Amino acid sequence: MMAFPFSFNKNKKDYSKNSFSTAIYSGKPATIISEEEALKIPSVKAAVELISNSISTLPIYLYVENEIDKSIEKVSDSRVNILNHRSNKFQTAQSIKKKVVSDYLLHGKAYLYKKNGELHHLEARNVDETDYTDDGITPGYKEITYNGPSTVELDSSEVIIIDSATNGILADGGKILVQASQQIEYSLALLTNSAVPTGVLKSASRLTETVINRLRESWESLYQGASRSGRTIILEEGMEFVPLSMKPDEMQLTDSHKTMISDIARLFNIPESMINSSANKYNSLEQNGAQYLKGTLFPIITAIEGSLDNEMLNETEQKLGYYFRFDTSEILRTTESEKIKTVSEALSNGLISFNEARAKLDMPKIEKDYYTLSLGNVLKDAKTGELTIPNMGVVENQAKGERTNENNGIKK
Repeated sequence: MMAFPFSFNKNKKDYSKNSFSTAIYSGKPATIISEEEALKIPSVKAAVELISNSISTLPIYLYVENEIDKSIEKVSDSRVNILNHRSNKFQTAQSIKKKVVSDYLLHGKAYLYKKNGELHHLEARNVDETDYTDDGITPGYKEITYNGPSTVELDSSEVIIIDSATNGILADGGKILVQASQQIEYSLALLTNSAVPTGVLKSASRLTETVINRLRESWESLYQGASRSGRTIILEEGMEFVPLSMKPDEMQLTDSHKTMISDIARLFNIPESMINSSANKYNSLEQNGAQYLKGTLFPIITAIEGSLDNEMLNETEQKLGYYFRFDTSEILRTTESEKIKTVSEALSNGLISFNEARAKLDMPKIEKDYYTLSLGNVLKDAKTGELTIPNMGVVENQAKGERTNENNGIKK
């Protein structure tokens, strides 16, 4: 089925020149850590990559509900190609979706620019929004400013805004991210200087500043660095070395690191086992994938779908029941054996036909298609209440009290 022509244009009202309208500037929430610094944290990088890769590889299709039998039909449309293959002349749809999800997680919003039937990603950190209102309550118009190589004013009808209804991880979880970043820097400094015997040098006599500086330089040159670890300390007469214990286990750095990974997993609302193999809560990969899909990906996927429906479908299409949906079936296909088991059960229970089952396994269709039915079951027509007994070849109409033998068509 073909959908309506590709249309992005909507009516625009000049609120900025209307003296009766008021501009409401919604400034971005303050962040205490930059996107670049946050992505240097391994667990943050892993979480962003995991979620963005998971969603960016999922296809998006356009569907419509058949008004006659209420079945769902997949629609052939140029917008599907833009969302799954070639978003614009320079970027693939997969890379665009990955950037959108990354911005959604870190900044709380993601932006897509619509131009000439193409989609372009706008970095969320470079976008400012200004809302205009006529009644002082409801927004009537949104003006968007993109601060790229040059500052460009964009109309809201030109931009798809995907809003998480949060300020993003950088703002809402800034303190935890800063703590994680500082922990990494501290561990790095500790390892860099790990070979230097940490302690206090005591001298029986008073030392001049020149002697102290020379002693410090010679001490570090002899013992600093991993390549110099394990060297024997040699002291001059009248000097004493008092060691100070700074072992990582005694400082609880290991426990602190584990706690930090758990906190970051909670920030991204993902099962900790997805970024930490030692924290597997579920015995089955399928259970783990189902929890990840339901708790982590579905809220993001739903937000993207809603924005696409609102901005890429015209009013007529929306009234006719057109909608965009991600195909999430691939996420639950964790192993080949689980995939075959799921398809086989659906085929055995008569939910899908032979050809539908083969299609799910990426196999070619056969000439004749069949459904698998159990002879031990009785089939009841949902509308008429008519009963069919396959192993006896009998069809019984409860309403009329008639029974027909399918083999000879005789009514009793």
